[in-house]
Amino acid sequence: MLNGFDTYWSEWSKKSEKEYTNLPPGEYEFRVRAKNNLGNESSAKAYRFVVLPPWFQTTWAYFTYLFLILGIFYLIYRYQKQLFLDQQQKYEEEQKRLTYLHELELEKSEKEIVQLRNEKLEAEIEFKNTELASTAMHLVQKGELLGNIKEEMSRIKKNANGHAAPDEFKKIMRILSEENKMDKDWEQFAQHFDHVHSDFLSNIKLKFPTLSPHELKLCAYLRMNLSSKEIAQLESISVRGVEIGRYRLRKKLKISTETNLFDFLLNFSSEKLKA
Repeated sequence: MLNGFDTYWSEWSKKSEKEYTNLPPGEYEFRVRAKNNLGNESSAKAYRFVVLPPWFQTTWAYFTYLFLILGIFYLIYRYQKQLFLDQQQKYEEEQKRLTYLHELELEKSEKEIVQLRNEKLEAEIEFKNTELASTAMHLVQKGELLGNIKEEMSRIKKNANGHAAPDEFKKIMRILSEENKMDKDWEQFAQHFDHVHSDFLSNIKLKFPTLSPHELKLCAYLRMNLSSKEIAQLESISVRGVEIGRYRLRKKLKISTETNLFDFLLNFSSEKLKA
């Protein structure tokens, strides 16, 4: 009987050996007893031995398995961590890309807003320039009206032979009385002009305080690029008088004859706008 494997004694046999196959690893005790022809049994003899496990079931093998498993888990952890870092980097790059696109959209929107504002300002300036042109034409018409009145008065004087016609003179006086609004019209024109041209008249008056009201008017008309004939009609003077006024204005502005007066006034306005 093999203790640890058999649960009972084997049958009696004349064979002097016993075979065991596929014994599990462990400690065993092999016990043997004999019986003679008379049937007398001997005492049992015991032999102890150990069956070692195969190499893949040894303690070192289990440690190796443990290290391999830990190594596999570590590699999986490293892989997952690298995968997470790659995903995080992709996410950050995507966020940067979206932020950049958002900034581009904002910049585009701001440019569109600035463009709309500029278009609005240009429209306002164009409208106000139209008002200025309308006011200037009105003043020109007033100048023409004064010229017509002067001609009418000269004609009446010649035809009256020293005796004035009361009705006709009264008519002329009524027309002349309406021209008391000329100063008021000029003040309104100057306000519109300063508003459109960034306080041009105020700034040039500040820089050149010796300019007279008549010369300030001349600066405004020249800044609008009006011809000498148009200015003469506005001021009810001759073209020669306008030329003399331009010459005196050059001296007060201290600019040479080679310099174009319109360009000087235009550049003066631009410098004030930049400032």
